[in-house]
Amino acid sequence: PFSALDKSLRGQMQAEMKRLHQETGTTFVFVTHDQSEALALSSRVAIFNHGKLLQVGAPDEVYDRPDNRFVAEFLGEINMLPLKGVKPAGNGSTGLCEDRAVSMGCKAELVRGDAILAIRPEYMSISGEAADGENGIAATATNSTYLGAATRLDLTTRQGAKVTVSVPNEVAAAALSKGNSVWLTWPAEKGFLLPHGGQ
Repeated sequence: PFSALDKSLRGQMQAEMKRLHQETGTTFVFVTHDQSEALALSSRVAIFNHGKLLQVGAPDEVYDRPDNRFVAEFLGEINMLPLKGVKPAGNGSTGLCEDRAVSMGCKAELVRGDAILAIRPEYMSISGEAADGENGIAATATNSTYLGAATRLDLTTRQGAKVTVSVPNEVAAAALSKGNSVWLTWPAEKGFLLPHGGQ
């Protein structure tokens, strides 16, 4: 409903809707095709595909821990990296990504062996090299897009996976001024597992 408004006014209207919802304590049903608008306004989000309810929950829960690949891809950009040898480890799990051991904060209850490691672009960082014990893979920047408050970098890993990261402009400029080879890192708790090849 707010899609025809300019960005600033749209943000103000979303804040007003949220305020009214909290003040009145009534249930609002707000139908939108804008995923960020749905996440911004909701206390609960439901994701449907072909009439089937796939997941319902708090916006941050559904965004950060989608139940399947459709939900992960539906709610914004997602990086999907192949994993091998996934197995439980302590309170999380481990596996091999680009032939490097990585840790995930989620348990490998339903996924073992080959899987997909999914990470949102904003949870990945760029550094010179990975510290010992830190999740990280080497990649080459192929494109950069200035977005105002941040820069979107498109990268390709050594094994050919396509990755997108959203980083502060000065980080992107520094990484690209040293050449296109970078090291991608991410916190273990921000990666989640999806079945290999499944939905």
